Amino acid sequence: MAEIRLLVDTPGGAASATNLLLQELVRGARVDARHAPADLPEGAKSGSGTTIAELVLNGTLSAAAAGAVASVVSAFVQRGSARKITVKSGEDEISLEGVDAASQKALLEAWLRERGD
Repeated sequence: MAEIRLLVDTPGGAASATNLLLQELVRGARVDARHAPADLPEGAKSGSGTTIAELVLNGTLSAAAAGAVASVVSAFVQRGSARKITVKSGEDEISLEGVDAASQKALLEAWLRERGD
């Protein structure tokens, strides 16, 4: 399975919004999600830096897990009108914002299932 990354785009409180989404994914969707490691500039000392507004889903996503992730992310976007979530896997990406929740969930679930095997 390719690595799945979620980028949170929200004005102001990106750190708190990302932490909230992380909690919801771990508790609600029951997936292994973590803050993405920060890409360090060349020559920088290695450390434990993380990217505040980016999460990584670890492991394979079953059909049930893909549905649960899609539900959590869709609900998260719907609760904050200015929020946008971009989900990436390799060179493929999909962005969710401002579309009705049912359409977002169905689209993201299908997208995740294609990449979850």
